[in-house]
Amino acid sequence: MATGLLTKVITVYPDIQFQGVDKGPLQSVLLTICFSGRLPMQVIERNIPVQIAVSFTEEYGSFTSPVVEAVSMDLCSSAGESIHSDDASMCSQGHSKLPACQDDIHIPFLPLQHFDYSDRTTWATLSKDIEGWLAVEVDAEMQLWAWGRDAFWLAFVAAYPLFPRGSWPKWNPRIPLEGTFIEQWLEKSGDVTAVAGEQDIRGDIWAEFCRHAALFFPHPLVTSD
Repeated sequence: MATGLLTKVITVYPDIQFQGVDKGPLQSVLLTICFSGRLPMQVIERNIPVQIAVSFTEEYGSFTSPVVEAVSMDLCSSAGESIHSDDASMCSQGHSKLPACQDDIHIPFLPLQHFDYSDRTTWATLSKDIEGWLAVEVDAEMQLWAWGRDAFWLAFVAAYPLFPRGSWPKWNPRIPLEGTFIEQWLEKSGDVTAVAGEQDIRGDIWAEFCRHAALFFPHPLVTSD
């Protein structure tokens, strides 16, 4: 017997971040999905699939595409926060619950100070900051470490877009060549026709970095203070 699907549909309107040019990326949208009610004991031991779909009209498909990444809320428990709530009390708080957990996580390189995404040296400095943070402050077993590893590779490639060709500094061997972004980058690096201009590469990486940063830092990403 087929099982029916319970579906909720919402429409959001992301802002566009123009940065002194005539085009810019859609801002990331941070969504909190919470579930009211309590599960009976007999289903708690089973994995419950939840399907998430993102769509927009075809006319925008040649300019951008949605990227969906999931982070379990159990990351909050590592900071000593309890995420259990009675019935729908957590849902009634809207997004306030997630930033409260995120605020317990110290990310020393965010927000970015006077960041110019078109400048190679700015990215190089950021990659060194992330590298040092990963090597010293973050437990490699935490989801935060995997997030930081991916942030490092985004910054590193933006600083050295010819990688793995050209010249680039050695990085801490504790950081492996793993993660969706760097693995895809290495796959296409052998195809010279896939290599765009450096500024185009940095613009694309900046858009991806903004989306990625929002997973653990749902605040303004750049500050001039």
